[in-house]
Amino acid sequence: MLLSIPQDGNNFWGQLHQHFSAAVQGAGVLLADLLWSGLCIVLIFAAARLLLNLISRGTSRVMASQRYHKSDTQGKRTDTVMTLIRSILRYTIYGIALILSLSVLGIGDTVNKLIVTAGIGSVAIGFGAQSLVKDVVTGLFLMFENQFSVGDYIKVDEQEGYVEATAMRVTYLRTFGGEQIIIPNGSINRVINYTRGSSMAIATVTVPYSTDCDQVIEAATTAAQRYYEQNPENFLAPPECRNITAFGEYGYQVTIAAKVRPLTHWGCERGFRREFLHEFAARGIPLAVRGFPPAVYPPEPPPEKPAE
Repeated sequence: MLLSIPQDGNNFWGQLHQHFSAAVQGAGVLLADLLWSGLCIVLIFAAARLLLNLISRGTSRVMASQRYHKSDTQGKRTDTVMTLIRSILRYTIYGIALILSLSVLGIGDTVNKLIVTAGIGSVAIGFGAQSLVKDVVTGLFLMFENQFSVGDYIKVDEQEGYVEATAMRVTYLRTFGGEQIIIPNGSINRVINYTRGSSMAIATVTVPYSTDCDQVIEAATTAAQRYYEQNPENFLAPPECRNITAFGEYGYQVTIAAKVRPLTHWGCERGFRREFLHEFAARGIPLAVRGFPPAVYPPEPPPEKPAE
C-alpha cells in the first residue's frame, strides 16, 4: 500500500511539497540562466578569437607582400607597424570581450560602480599600473621615432639580438643562440642599432717587441688587402692599417680597420685574422701569446737524433 502525500496546503506535508516544488523549479531556472550565460560568454570569446585570427592573417598577408617591401627599410617599417597593430588590437578585443562577459553575468554595472566609488582603490590601482603605462607609452615613442624595426640587430643594455616582434608593452629579441628575450619597453634606456648605416671591422695582431715593426705592418696590410679583394661585396671602403695602436705586456699591436656593410663586420674580422695567420706563417713572423714564448710559424722541425 503506497503512502500518499496530502496536497492540502494547510497541512505540514502539503506545505513541504509546495516549497520543494518551488525550489526545484527555481533551481531549474537558475541552471538554465547559468547555461545560457556560459554559452553567451563562450560565443563572445570565440568571436574575439575568430576576429583576431582574421587580423593575424591580414597582417601576415601585408608582411609577405612585395608591394610593401620594395626596399629593406620599407619592409622593416611595415613589419614593425603590423606587429604593433596586432598587439594593440589583441588587448582591445579581449578587453571588450571581458566587458561584454561581465555584462552577460549581470555584474558589469556593479564593477563600474565599485571602480568609480572606490577612490582609495583607484589610487592604488593607478600606482600599480605605472609600469604598465610606462611600457605602453615608451613602446609608442619607440615606434614613432623609428629607433629600430623588426629585423634589426640591436643591443639593449646587456642584451642583444634580432628584433623578432614589437608589441604594445614588450619587445621580442632573438639571439644568435636561438633564445628569445622579452624586454619591457619601459626598461629600454639605451639602444645600439647595428643595422643602420655602416659598421667598422677592426682586427688586431700582437707580435713580440723584438719583431721589426715595418715587416709586421707590411704583412698585416698585405693580408687585409688580399681578403678585401676576395670579398669586395662586404666592403664600403678598402681596409687601412692604423699602424701600431697599443703596447702590451707581451708585445705591441698592429690594427687593421675597414668600413663595411651593416652586420658584416664580424665575418670580416674573422677573415682578417685568418689571412694574418697565413701571411705571418709564410713570412716567419712570430706572434705574441699570453703565457707562451713567441711562436714562430712554421714551427721549427725537431732536432735529428744522432746516428748510433
